[in-house]
Amino acid sequence: MFEFDELEAVLPYEAIAVFGAGSEEVNGIYEDTKVKAYGTPIFRHTVLSTTLLAREPHGTRTGWLIGVNRRPYYGIRTDSERCPAIGWRPFKGQAPSPRVEGFARLGDACLRLAEAWCQEAEALNDQSRFKMAAEVYKRALTLPVLPTKRLAEIQGFRAKTFRRLAESKKVTSRRQDDSDGEEDPLVGMAAEWAIQEAEEALEKDPKCFLAAWEGAIAAKHIGWWNKGRQLAKKAMQAVPNGPQHRAERETASTLFLLMAEEEQEEKQRKVLEMQQAKEAAEPEVDAKEVEWARGVAIQLNEALKSEDFKRPHHQIWKLIGPGLKKKDADLLFSEIRQLVWEKWNPIAWQHGYRTSWDSMARKTFCARVVDVANAGVVEVKALVKEMEDRTCLEWPDIAEAVEKIKYDETWAYTKREDGTWGTWNGPTSL
Repeated sequence: MFEFDELEAVLPYEAIAVFGAGSEEVNGIYEDTKVKAYGTPIFRHTVLSTTLLAREPHGTRTGWLIGVNRRPYYGIRTDSERCPAIGWRPFKGQAPSPRVEGFARLGDACLRLAEAWCQEAEALNDQSRFKMAAEVYKRALTLPVLPTKRLAEIQGFRAKTFRRLAESKKVTSRRQDDSDGEEDPLVGMAAEWAIQEAEEALEKDPKCFLAAWEGAIAAKHIGWWNKGRQLAKKAMQAVPNGPQHRAERETASTLFLLMAEEEQEEKQRKVLEMQQAKEAAEPEVDAKEVEWARGVAIQLNEALKSEDFKRPHHQIWKLIGPGLKKKDADLLFSEIRQLVWEKWNPIAWQHGYRTSWDSMARKTFCARVVDVANAGVVEVKALVKEMEDRTCLEWPDIAEAVEKIKYDETWAYTKREDGTWGTWNGPTSL
């Protein structure tokens, strides 16, 4: 009986894998066209229909030729009816010459070519040529009839390549006049690409540990903590059971905890930075200005505690209630404002503000006090709040009546209380 390998060796080729050629366009899978020339099948590139691999005559001898648009790129002289793997020489194609391996099944040819391209990409990674390596992995993902598990693994390798690109600060410039290297704008996006590749790989094979791990590392690199924890958890779930895989499970769980700790540290650091920025943004108030505002605020507050202010203020405030017309309310608030300034005018005059007849002087006087309060002086801020509560007026209204803008939103399209959608059921003027 024939051994399987012996039987495989005599079966006709269904597909041929070509790789390693200097002219990239000839690399790939060639399928049997079911058309023969000189007693052997003609093979056509699965992507480039004008690229053929066939047996051709050459003088008194024959050989095999790879041609693109009827131009000979690589060839080999041989009388063999089976395409040789090595010994090819370049014609129109660029060196090096390719390796040509035939297979009885298309799937085997795709697996072999995928293996060769992954080796090529890994060599490029070792040279830190990450973008070129990613392109080679991408080419491998386009091969037909590859098993889903193998596709997920290749995407995991591509995620690793992007992650390494993201972690590299600079790429070597190809220009001779820039030997120090230049910042590559793609580096900033590489981590996101690594995460995308990892997630797509996990959709194909949830047990692909490599994809989950590389995606988690990439997410950690750019501070996507939630995404990183999710991928680290998937990495833990992808590890097979058993004591022989215990180290991988512990590594993934450690990464999960590490990201949680770093996320907390980053949040604390950002809060501290915001506090420092806020403190830096707050204007420094002159000590004399603080002392002036504190003294004036105390004087103003004490003036409002006298009985000849509290008694008439209380009588006026009792007249304010629901249903009061606006013009009547404005009149009552004006009387309260007048009571306040009867007490405050002497104090303001002591500090050079002619508030008896000048509304602008009143606003300037009040603004000077409240500016110190807004600068963070707690004592002055508390005094201002106490005076607002005592007069029942907001601080801007004490200096002069502030006309509030009214809005009519009866036209607004919204969700009503009964669950229907439409305009408001009633007026909403403020």
